Amino acid sequence: MGERPFVADRVDWEPARAQGPRPRLALICLHTSPTASLGQSANGGLNVYVREICSGLSACGIATDVFTRSHGSGSIQVESLANLSRVIYLPASRPAPDKYALLDEVTDFGLHLAGFIADSGLSYSAVYSHYWLSGAVMLGLRERLHLPWLHTAHTLARVKNRHLAPGARPEPEVRARIETEIAREADLLIVSTSSEGEDMVLEYGADPARLAVIAPGVDLRGFSPRERSRARAALGREGQRLLLFVGRLERLKGVEIILRAFHLAADRRHPDARLVILGEDSDPGIPSERARLAGIVGDLGLTGRVEFVGPVPQRELGLWYSASEACLLPSYTESFGLVGLEAQACGTPVIASNLAGFASVVRDGVTGFLVDGPDPAMYAERMGRILADPDLSLTMGRRGTLLAQRFSWTRTVDSLIRYLDELTSIQGDVQAGIATE
Repeated sequence: MGERPFVADRVDWEPARAQGPRPRLALICLHTSPTASLGQSANGGLNVYVREICSGLSACGIATDVFTRSHGSGSIQVESLANLSRVIYLPASRPAPDKYALLDEVTDFGLHLAGFIADSGLSYSAVYSHYWLSGAVMLGLRERLHLPWLHTAHTLARVKNRHLAPGARPEPEVRARIETEIAREADLLIVSTSSEGEDMVLEYGADPARLAVIAPGVDLRGFSPRERSRARAALGREGQRLLLFVGRLERLKGVEIILRAFHLAADRRHPDARLVILGEDSDPGIPSERARLAGIVGDLGLTGRVEFVGPVPQRELGLWYSASEACLLPSYTESFGLVGLEAQACGTPVIASNLAGFASVVRDGVTGFLVDGPDPAMYAERMGRILADPDLSLTMGRRGTLLAQRFSWTRTVDSLIRYLDELTSIQGDVQAGIATE
């Protein structure tokens, strides 16, 4: 395919032009459906990513089938996702207590998938796997399907273990081994940032020529600025100044950091400040992170000033962002700052850990603050600046809205189509050459 430059920050963008018949794409999301509720279990940015690219591809006339695992059904079920997109739930042989146990389901899932493709008579131009479990499915089907294979990791075991949160369970070595095999076998590895691409090369031995940097986008219609006081009134939060966390509750998200930071920042000078946490436990198979965090809230004397709201529907998130002084994202690792991008699109500044995933969408001192390390005092200092100066929050928010305009899903999908067209064209040339030998 030739060496590709990293292009995450390209600005010389124009819409792709149709080159003829568009392909039908099969996507594999073994562990979660793109229609699942966000902010709980394993559901989060990956779900948004798959849903948005399928909707965008549909708008371009490209059909997509997303294959995922059924829950509690022995038959194939189909759910509509967009005009030309559907989710296909393949039967599961047994319940899985957590995502790691799903590794035992990979072989059976692959057989169901191959059987569906054979029986349907549909012709897929490529397969696009998401997350390591889905990549493991494709490793088993590679020789059987003979289709171009795209893969997005979303997170990487070795990167997570390198930045492991205190008390967090390390990712198992079997995952890292499978990710290494995926990195070396997939035809195209789609990453969100140049930094993630470098991790694929250095940690997993990926060929740089098979990397494509395509930044995710944000739904600029669903996430747009609203007047802050009106947003608070709509949520019944008049008289409160909100600091917001959005995400799954697990150690790597660093929520404990902002609890301790809020304890330092929200002193008697800011009695109207509240910390609101939107999200739920990531893994029901381990001790509850929400319960642990609630215990810290009690120990710090913050009961009544910190609220665990749980997950909220995606359509309501924009209201919460707009109502808040800042969105807090203290993750120990993050491949891309999708929540930070949504917040900025709503005119809300972001206070986040200084990771490549956040640095790709947050401009330090301009649209928010990037914080080095997990020190609560450093977060408290930035939170204190926002609380002490309401105009600072509004100014940063306006700049963030402008920045977010660069990250539309239309642009993301357009880039994906360009690579997909090239990949399927090359594959077609290879197959034609084999046929003439």
